[in-house]
Amino acid sequence: MMPLLLLPALALGQIPAGLADHLKEAAVVHADFEQVRTLAALSRPLKAGGSLVLARDKGVIWHLARPVSMTYVMGPKGLLTVDGEGRRERRTARDLPVVGQMGRLFQAMVQGDWKTLEGSFTLTGSGTPAHWEVTLAPTARTVGFPKRLRLAGGRFVERLQMEEAGGDRMEITFSHQRADAPVSEAEGLLLAQD
Repeated sequence: MMPLLLLPALALGQIPAGLADHLKEAAVVHADFEQVRTLAALSRPLKAGGSLVLARDKGVIWHLARPVSMTYVMGPKGLLTVDGEGRRERRTARDLPVVGQMGRLFQAMVQGDWKTLEGSFTLTGSGTPAHWEVTLAPTARTVGFPKRLRLAGGRFVERLQMEEAGGDRMEITFSHQRADAPVSEAEGLLLAQD
């Protein structure tokens, strides 16, 4: 299951200066994630886990390892889906224009690029660079997105929480974040979508 990604009105004064400027330093971030989705219609939450590669200006690789193997690559060219058997399906940015936008916005969130998030969310933040939280509330023109998003972290984003109007919720916890390795050859091929 692909995570629901997002869009963002930013009053720059609502986020303390320098709160998460350090997030912008990494060109590539590798991380593991655990995702828990609570649906109002289900008695038990849905759980998933895997890994994430965020490459500035290239895109996002979201590899779901459990409960099934599935890889989603979002970038300027569109969406590439690779199932556990290696079968690929490409949807171009022209077919799915929102995917490219969602990938850019997800990158902006993980990299603390609040300026990119202007226009779709009202942002408020608090804390210090070592321990911070930012809340994103969609504007009226951001139809179909969660009613509230919360990002929290320190050196990296550690938690992303989403609340939807119908009572559904999702929390993604990131761990083992590292910015000390470039994109591997295999990751580069996925991001190129060749």
